[in-house]
Amino acid sequence: MAIDQTGRFEQIAAQARAAADQRASRVPLRRIKEMARLAPGAREARQVLRAPGCTVSVIAEVKRSTATFADLSGCGAPGVLARFYAAGGAACVSVVTGPRGAHGSLEDLDDVRAAVEVPVLANDLVVTPYQVHEARAHGADLLMLDARLEPLVLQGLIDRVHSLGMCAVVKVRTRREALTTIESGGRIVAISARDPDTLAVDRARFEQVAEVLPAEVIRIVAGGVRGPHDVMDFARCGADVVLVGEAVIRSTDPQQFVAELVAAGAHPSLLHATHREAP
Repeated sequence: MAIDQTGRFEQIAAQARAAADQRASRVPLRRIKEMARLAPGAREARQVLRAPGCTVSVIAEVKRSTATFADLSGCGAPGVLARFYAAGGAACVSVVTGPRGAHGSLEDLDDVRAAVEVPVLANDLVVTPYQVHEARAHGADLLMLDARLEPLVLQGLIDRVHSLGMCAVVKVRTRREALTTIESGGRIVAISARDPDTLAVDRARFEQVAEVLPAEVIRIVAGGVRGPHDVMDFARCGADVVLVGEAVIRSTDPQQFVAELVAAGAHPSLLHATHREAP
């Protein structure tokens, strides 16, 4: 039920806030801001995600567990996987940094940042400004936010992400969340293609949400991409980017798997399928 989903999100958000407060007690906000200021500038991501000659680009994700597979920690060090992804042509590498259930960490972000030159997306449940500065201090170029936050909180976090030179990526599940994100200043939207209760992939869900977004907004498919055919199908539904996690980690050859996704995203048959107007 919707109430259960809302209550669960609020509980997880409270846990994320408590964890951030605990880290802030060890490394104060003043120090984190200074670390962020001294870090190398954020890499340009929007142009990378909408590169010429490619209808759909690929963000490959490093994660240690997923909703359908409990433990991926034996699949390789985050930096090693990230290098495979970049060599396969991934436009960006996403790193799940949230410890709750995902077993991620900022150390994984550090490892990936040191391993690749492509932009890096930090993927966690961000609920406080401290986490924004923290992500920048550890080298993030993009930061995932969640549209279920209160609109004023979401807008404040988006503004802060952008003020630090990063790109905010806002995850949405409904048309209402997508419209709230646009009103809050979001310009990169990650649309979940999974049913929140059953985890089943519903391509129609992505298409329904994507159709309310302005053409200049970058549309990311989050979840449900199992291979090249899915990339092409989502491209025809209006996707600019696919974010792939479990499928690439569990593949026998991550570099080749990413390369196949990238090739599918640049397939000539998609040149007229994109929702964007030609430049």
